[in-house]
Amino acid sequence: MTRLITKNTQKMIFIAAAVGVLGIGSAAAQTAGTATPRPVRVRAKLDGFDLTPKNAAPPRRPNQIGGVSRGIGTLVLYAPTMGKSYTLTPTFSWRSDDPKGEYTLRISQPGMGADALYETKIVGDHFTYPADAPALKPGETYVWTVQPTVDMLGGPASASLVIVGGTERDAVDAALARAKAETDPAAAAAKVYTDMRLWFDAVSAYSSLIDRFPNRSEFYQARADLYDQLPATSALADADAAKVHK
Repeated sequence: MTRLITKNTQKMIFIAAAVGVLGIGSAAAQTAGTATPRPVRVRAKLDGFDLTPKNAAPPRRPNQIGGVSRGIGTLVLYAPTMGKSYTLTPTFSWRSDDPKGEYTLRISQPGMGADALYETKIVGDHFTYPADAPALKPGETYVWTVQPTVDMLGGPASASLVIVGGTERDAVDAALARAKAETDPAAAAAKVYTDMRLWFDAVSAYSSLIDRFPNRSEFYQARADLYDQLPATSALADADAAKVHK
């Protein structure tokens, strides 16, 4: 019996030594070997940025031939299918495989046919409508189309733009007047644009605030909340949110 106990004891001592050397089962080893999962980011759910009815026909995909896109890229507009703007000089933005490539931007109105209200060539991935271009009018709806000069980068992509007018524009004017009395007028104005679902103005306002105050995380968070509203801008939302949590 004594001999059996001795062997069992030696075996237990050997196992304990192995555990101590290898760190098996130790809290330190478990912590080092198991990465702490990152919390899943909760995306903001704000309604009303896209005015297109839910049952509207989906937009035509660019350069479709037999169900397959021709070319190596697809142009994506960073805006709702139908979005609102308060400013008469909105900034249009898009993504493509070649953001430094040349594009043609056309502004037209439904019913104009092939005629364009405004057309220009652009090198880059965004463009602000000039103040000296044909004026965009409150209460009117426009279609903006971007097309790469190089067809291999994709076909044209279009979206609608509504310049708010009437009583809605009056309400924006009143809210912006109140924002001027706030401690941070620019941030207050950006919130007005968001609350009134003015996509183009809200994105531009928060982008301007980020340029001015790159260390203020609340502006990255606010823009991430905006970008969360569209599938096309979800990657931009993730990029902004990552800066908030640094």
